[in-house]
Parts: sequence; structure tokens; C-alpha cells
Amino acid sequence: MEVDVASGVIADVRIIEHQNGRGSSAEAVARKVVESQSLEVDAISGATISSNTILKAVENALSGGM
Repeated sequence: MEVDVASGVIADVRIIEHQNGRGSSAEAVARKVVESQSLEVDAISGATISSNTILKAVENALSGGM
């Protein structure tokens, strides 16, 4: 996960690797984070676990974790 922040705004979220199986639709969560400027976005129906995994990875990237 790579997250670009410019002037306090989430400019871009890029998924570098996502072993998703059937959860590839969850990758839309990255776009939702940028659009809403928040991690408080709805999971993608049918890909809840993958959605939550992506959100946690974004959170870790923003906090400097991993």
C-alpha cells in the first residue's frame, strides 16, 4: 500500500499487492478513501474482509506502520 498525502490531503492510494481471490472488487475502497478523505467508508458488499484489510493497510501507511 502506498498513500500520498499532500498539504494534509490524501492525494492517492495505490495498492501495490493484494492477494484478493474473490475480493478484487474491494480495491474500490482505495478510491472511496481518497474521495471522502476518510477511513470511515463502507466496505464493498461481498468483499467485506478484503475491504477491511485494505482499510487497515491504508491506516498503517498513514500512521507510518509496517
